[in-house]
Amino acid sequence: MSAMRRAAPAVLSMALLLLGGCAKYTVYLHYPQESGNIFTEQPSTSIFVAEPVDLRSQKEREGKGAFISLRFPADDRLDVPMADVARRAIMQDILATRVARLVQNPENADYLLNTQVLSMTTHVHRSGKQFIVPLLTGVGIGVAAGAGTSLSHGLKWGAVGVLLGTFIPLPTPTEGVVELRMELRDRLTEEVVWSTVCKGVEKDKVSMSISARKDKKLAERFLPKALKRANACAVGQLYQYLSRHSGQEGAPPQEAPMQPSGADSL
Repeated sequence: MSAMRRAAPAVLSMALLLLGGCAKYTVYLHYPQESGNIFTEQPSTSIFVAEPVDLRSQKEREGKGAFISLRFPADDRLDVPMADVARRAIMQDILATRVARLVQNPENADYLLNTQVLSMTTHVHRSGKQFIVPLLTGVGIGVAAGAGTSLSHGLKWGAVGVLLGTFIPLPTPTEGVVELRMELRDRLTEEVVWSTVCKGVEKDKVSMSISARKDKKLAERFLPKALKRANACAVGQLYQYLSRHSGQEGAPPQEAPMQPSGADSL
């Protein structure tokens, strides 16, 4: 009994650590920069990037889940709203790749680019097999420590062993998922002339115990890369469309009012 009393503080401390995912933190999604201009010709087409519409599920917005399946970060953990993250990223990629020239005033644009954020989350998924390790650890400790004592003592030590087992690092499937729907509208006719749905996934197995909550670190690692993949898909398709239709019917003439030189860069 005295051994159990001595172990109680350690067990309590470990139980409190299990709640570590509830600690306050702020996620900063630093979007990767392009290494250089992909399309070297000076763009003649101008685009206004509208504020994206956030259509993510409530599960993603609130960061639902525990142990087996986790989704994060919740909206209240972000330094800026997810829609702002998406808008800044697509603007950065359009500028870096010179697919088009960005303008701050929609009245000065040839086209309006609208985006819907369908999904943007980090997902950790553990299989049932990962819970075998802490259970077996608990059984082993219970049998060893409870040998020659009562059944109740063996069960108590087994519970300690299960808790200890939750701190054993195991390969844990983790992925960042971003899905965007984009559409390009002719500013004059308001007709949708191009649209696409692009999904970006960044996945890996992370060494992590079932009690660990590395939400901030994993979100900042996986989400920007997944967003970069989704945008690469969209920007590539947008370039193909604009290269075929730039200066053709549907776009206003080049003498349409534009921002002064230098004011278009955001």
